[in-house]
Amino acid sequence: MTVDIEAKSKELKDFVGQFETSMFLGDISSLMQFIRFDNQIESLQGLSSPQRQLLYLAGLNISSPTKSTETLKAQYSDDEFKHIKKMLIEIEEGYEQFFYPKPGDIIDEDWKIKRKVAMPTFLSYFNQGLLNYEEQIIERIEEYFSPFETEIKQYFGLSIKDFIDIYNFIDNVPNNFMNENINKKEGQQTWEEFGKEMEEKKIMPWDWQSHMPKHFQEFFGYMYDKGKMYRYSKKLIIDKFGIEKTESFLNAFTCKREETDFLYYTEKNPIHTKPIFNIDDNEFQIIEAHQLIQAVYTTLLSFCISGNLNEKFYANRGKKLETKIEKIFKRFFRDKAFVHKSYYTQEKHEQDLLFLYKGMALIVEAKASKRDEPRREPEKAYPLILSNFEEVIQKGYDQAYRVKSKFIDNEILHIYTDQKLKKHVIDVRTRKYYRAFSIVVTLERFGQIQTDLDNLLEIFEDDEFPWSICVDDLEVFLLQMEKQRMKHTDLSRFLTIREKLHEKVITGDELEICGAFLTKKITLKNASDDNIFALTPDLTDIFDHSYHNGGLGFANEKNMDKKTSDKYLRINGF
Repeated sequence: MTVDIEAKSKELKDFVGQFETSMFLGDISSLMQFIRFDNQIESLQGLSSPQRQLLYLAGLNISSPTKSTETLKAQYSDDEFKHIKKMLIEIEEGYEQFFYPKPGDIIDEDWKIKRKVAMPTFLSYFNQGLLNYEEQIIERIEEYFSPFETEIKQYFGLSIKDFIDIYNFIDNVPNNFMNENINKKEGQQTWEEFGKEMEEKKIMPWDWQSHMPKHFQEFFGYMYDKGKMYRYSKKLIIDKFGIEKTESFLNAFTCKREETDFLYYTEKNPIHTKPIFNIDDNEFQIIEAHQLIQAVYTTLLSFCISGNLNEKFYANRGKKLETKIEKIFKRFFRDKAFVHKSYYTQEKHEQDLLFLYKGMALIVEAKASKRDEPRREPEKAYPLILSNFEEVIQKGYDQAYRVKSKFIDNEILHIYTDQKLKKHVIDVRTRKYYRAFSIVVTLERFGQIQTDLDNLLEIFEDDEFPWSICVDDLEVFLLQMEKQRMKHTDLSRFLTIREKLHEKVITGDELEICGAFLTKKITLKNASDDNIFALTPDLTDIFDHSYHNGGLGFANEKNMDKKTSDKYLRINGF
């Protein structure tokens, strides 16, 4: 049955609009803490992208009308949420139907390849939740926007440090609530002790509430209203940062419940840019803390690219991406690799990075171009996806091949620091390197078309597929390899395996492939066979486990006191 997306989206918006917003958002925030791939809780079973779908519900609720004569429901029942979930699934099915055969379609190879590319690209773009760790987003904010701090402060009234400090303060609100109101403190009465006291005093259970200690009252209050954990007063922020900075920050990232035209799952969700809900003039509620730091990044990015800072911003961002990649690899090689950055070859070609270490050569090209939003009609989507791919990944591969061909043909590679070839640095005798790998590192993730390059990438006959990966995933993977005391030979083995996986892997997340390698789900032997690997999100658990237990190793990693102790209850990361 064909799903009418507009009608179904309106039905869902009308349905979630009947609930009071602060409690509804609290339930959404609470559910987001239980998102798992394996052993998913019943409320989330059947949802393909729980994080994005839950935030969609939040966006529909805050953009719904309220009637002065209407009393909003405090909470939804189990049956009501099942109905909500059913509509979410139907809406997703409606989007998938854009890629199904239509009457009159000629199903030839051209028809198949367009949908093979367009469908996963579309679904990945709109279904993929936040994959970056917050430290990575904070680092981007510091690196990319600090050169434009004067203009940013003049416009927003906040420095880069102010944005990050206020975020960190709000990010800690749920933990502060738990520590103050829920976590057991020394000397507090246990539930068993309280029950025994009531029994001795012959007080019936229906009268217990009026006798409960405060910490039990807070606990049951929280169980009824999950939003309590995510609320804070405006005064709390003012006391820490002053009224001007507080109002500037809240004005930038706060939403109110007011009727708007927001309707579709693929529209820009107001929650993504304004994830703080304004309950009233004095009380606010964070919906998802890590969405807030992403909103800071998105807001500053929009400011920098919409005015006369545009050209300078992109130039700075490209340089910072190269520097980041250099730092990642230098750390992995323990500063023992020979590194050539922004160099020229004898053909006067400018190249990004070359790492030479113990007989292994890594030819790296950095690409900071944006991933464009895909269209839903396959015939219109495919040429735009292809154009975007060619601009970023194909171009990066072609540039890397200019150097790799020297290693393939055992030619001497002459390296210079200037295009006129006046400043000679070194002659690399390529025959001394047993393996040379091309790596295209992107700023953003491109989903399935990046993880499986077989669909779109044109490679030279004497070459293998390159490795194309988002810079944040590259950092996470190499940090995890470092934690597991893996060496350059392990990286060489992975890159050899990775060359063989194109046309054999089904996933839009490169870290699932990396996790499969680290957990030995994918080996050189089974990658060499005619296997198809349909990967799953739980393969990335190895990275989250390290992050929450001792830390991954980011510079300025947050909450290390909690990550190295077993005395804390983890809420929303920390």
